[in-house]
Amino acid sequence: MKKKIRKVFAFCFLALLNGVVSGTVTAAEPKTGVVSRHVVTGRVFDHSDGMSLPGVSVSVKGSRQGAITDQSGYFKIDNIAGNSVVVAVSCLGYASAEYPVSFLSGKASSLAIGLKPELLMGREVVVIGEQLKGQAKALNQQKNSDNITNIIAADQIGKFPDSNMGDALKRIPGISVFGDQGEARFAHIRGTEPRFNSVMINGERIPSAEAEGRSVQLDLVPADMIQTIEVNKTFAPDMDADAIGGSVNLITKVPSGKRVSVTAAGGANLIEGTGGGRYQFAGTYGDRFFDGRLGVVVSASYYDNSFGSDDIEAAWERDEDGKAVLDEFEIRTYEIQRIRRSLSAGLDYRFNENHLLKFTGIYNWREDWENRYRASYKDLLEDKAKIVYQDKAGVDKNARLEDQKMMSFALGGEHDFGRLSIDWQASFAKASEERPNERYIDIIAEEIDDFAVDVSNPRKPLVSVSDAFSGGISDNGKWKRDELTEEYQYSEDIDTNFALNLKYRVSDAVKLKFGGRFRDKSKKRNNEFYEYDPVDGDAFMDSVYGNLTDLDKERFLAGDKYQPGNFVSSDFLGSLDLDSDDFDKEEALEELAENFTAKEQIKAAYAMATWDATEKLRIIGGVRLEHTRNEYDAFFYDDDADTLTPVSGAPKEYTNVLPYIHLLYRFDDRTNIRCAYTHSLARPDYFDLAPYRQLDEDSIYIGNPSLEPTISKNIDVIIERYLGNVGVLSAGLFYKDISDFIVTRKTTDSAYALYQPVNGGDGSVSGIELSAQFQMPFLKGLGLYLNYTYTDSQISNFNIEGRETDDLPLPGSPEHTFNASLSYENGPFTVRFSGNYHSDFIDSEEGSIGVNSWEDRYYDSSFTLDLNGAYRFSKELQLFFEISNLSNQPMRFYQGEKQYVAQEEWYDRKFLVGLKADL
Repeated sequence: MKKKIRKVFAFCFLALLNGVVSGTVTAAEPKTGVVSRHVVTGRVFDHSDGMSLPGVSVSVKGSRQGAITDQSGYFKIDNIAGNSVVVAVSCLGYASAEYPVSFLSGKASSLAIGLKPELLMGREVVVIGEQLKGQAKALNQQKNSDNITNIIAADQIGKFPDSNMGDALKRIPGISVFGDQGEARFAHIRGTEPRFNSVMINGERIPSAEAEGRSVQLDLVPADMIQTIEVNKTFAPDMDADAIGGSVNLITKVPSGKRVSVTAAGGANLIEGTGGGRYQFAGTYGDRFFDGRLGVVVSASYYDNSFGSDDIEAAWERDEDGKAVLDEFEIRTYEIQRIRRSLSAGLDYRFNENHLLKFTGIYNWREDWENRYRASYKDLLEDKAKIVYQDKAGVDKNARLEDQKMMSFALGGEHDFGRLSIDWQASFAKASEERPNERYIDIIAEEIDDFAVDVSNPRKPLVSVSDAFSGGISDNGKWKRDELTEEYQYSEDIDTNFALNLKYRVSDAVKLKFGGRFRDKSKKRNNEFYEYDPVDGDAFMDSVYGNLTDLDKERFLAGDKYQPGNFVSSDFLGSLDLDSDDFDKEEALEELAENFTAKEQIKAAYAMATWDATEKLRIIGGVRLEHTRNEYDAFFYDDDADTLTPVSGAPKEYTNVLPYIHLLYRFDDRTNIRCAYTHSLARPDYFDLAPYRQLDEDSIYIGNPSLEPTISKNIDVIIERYLGNVGVLSAGLFYKDISDFIVTRKTTDSAYALYQPVNGGDGSVSGIELSAQFQMPFLKGLGLYLNYTYTDSQISNFNIEGRETDDLPLPGSPEHTFNASLSYENGPFTVRFSGNYHSDFIDSEEGSIGVNSWEDRYYDSSFTLDLNGAYRFSKELQLFFEISNLSNQPMRFYQGEKQYVAQEEWYDRKFLVGLKADL
């Protein structure tokens, strides 16, 4: 396979080089006479509502000259010969149009093109509804892109019941999402784990609020703040290389015409006990001023959601006879209030048709107040078991506060000097997470010999204990305090970027582009951890017994046989004055070994060429160079001496040279075939590289400054047929040859289990991607949206002792992913029924590959159903509703084999009803 890859690349590169030379020679050939060269600029918009249309094809009839409109609907075509031409405009879902243009001496011609939203079905001209407008915008951008990409426009996002960007992404072919508390948080793209993918805002990589890694939490960004989602599945030299599966580019709202919209909604989460209200408010204002030169758009969003979950968790072992036995079991329940706020702004100033200055900014702030109640049954393989009832709470609202913020600001410009054009962008981005006063209290009962373990149904195991313990904490003399702790956590990730791109038009057929980027990055985690002992232990326990809360439910979602029982109330735990003389305080040094600081610099340069070899064939090729430098400071904990020593890792530098080749062949105006051979990479997570040593009970965790980046060589082929009724049929193949992927290796040679991230070996991912969107011909208004991805991944040269010959897939790689949506639009009424499925896969979290197959942890298959719809009272006002998780799908993990549950967390259904006004 590798030899075939090299042959394909060599052939394409030589063809490209020959084309560039030929194009250059052709452009340099002497011309006879003098020919005037002119410029056409303009904006394309929807004639019915004035909204900009991105991705529209605008061309000079009878020539090969043309342009694609940008996110604001603007286009520019230069170097036009002659004094009069006809400009042709083509856009899926809209009536094509032609505009004759006559040029005045020395002046560019400017057009305002309003397209009518209609299509021809048979002999009937049909005006498309609001539902199809969003689909048309997305498909036009996808159709006219140079690389393999999937697009979702804002209009489409609103047609699904998706509150954040992660939920919206799961509708795209080849994407599955990893949830947290019922919302999508991380994306798996084409069988690759979140660490192998990147998330950007307006083309700039955004930092992660996660303390240790690079993966970006998609639930930070509300869906209603984004104009377009681009998922790039192949990469060009002018794109950052740190994405193996794909890159997600979230494009915020950009200035266009006048726009005012307001949304208000309310609903509820239906889970018993911990459910509550959902409230959502959003608004957008935009307009252009000073004869259209200055564009402004501002958006705001507020979301308040009270919800929770019911959860069971289990840890299994094998006995001497190979029989599965239960070692630990937990019953958990969560109470959460999530408030998500977001504010964005976009400005552009067009000095003239050649020069543009623009600014974009977004600020996201999410607060989670969480109470977690956990009943743990431990040492179930011993003669005497132990029960631990743990509360997690905090001081603010008597709940643990997780305060996450993410901001991204960018200032850029576009400048056209004829053959040469320049664009640049400077950006600053920051993500942070703060957890003040996170408190835990453990109340335990030990030496329990009256217990029974029922694993007759390993999907629903049960631990039974005597009446003295079955109801949870009580003042029967069997319980005592084990731990009382408080932790302060803070982590931040800061990015500063500058990028410069230069484009040179050699001829109408050949264009060169080169440029570079400098990224300066810093990340740190600074935690504090204290343990507390009450001075009067008996008096403290009397206070505990007087402040218990019963969390039993009539309908515990994991099963009625599970009941949490009595816990210490969160109000009591949050109200304790731990700094008073009633408590002795001691710092826990072993916990501080998690702290670290990291610095990373990336310097990149690239060169590429685009050659329109014929009217149908476009070839893009080039190379990108990225140089990375890392520095790390961490801590080494010595458990024998109980000391914490600062340590620094030696600076590490490496350079990656990454070739790219793309071929785009247009059989006709609606049929494309795309082929690509590219290289990409994924850098190790920050904390994995830090030279730390950390102790957690009977386990030791150490970093690995010697980790190498994961490299992937990618081959992609896809054929697309865009349909006249605003649809698409596509089929694609992809293959990724991955080297040096990273896993956490566990060894048990000492008294401790030792965990360390290592370059675990090599692997491959291959797959088939099918997609179909179309309107049913037999019933007007009925639409179908389908996509399916098959992925086959394999690990080779596995660097885990005892697992070298095991046939394992790559972590985070589901074999099957499927999306389906059936929609109906009839006049003012629309309704959509949506389903999302992925098969099981090895979890991509740390430690999910064990020392043997029995210890492997899998994320189980999942199928969710959602329903949403709207009724438009007028052009300006509509009522909408959504019901999420109709199937009441839990998040489930299993250990080793499917029947042995590791975790099963339930969320129940939720609904929302609201009004949206477009004024």
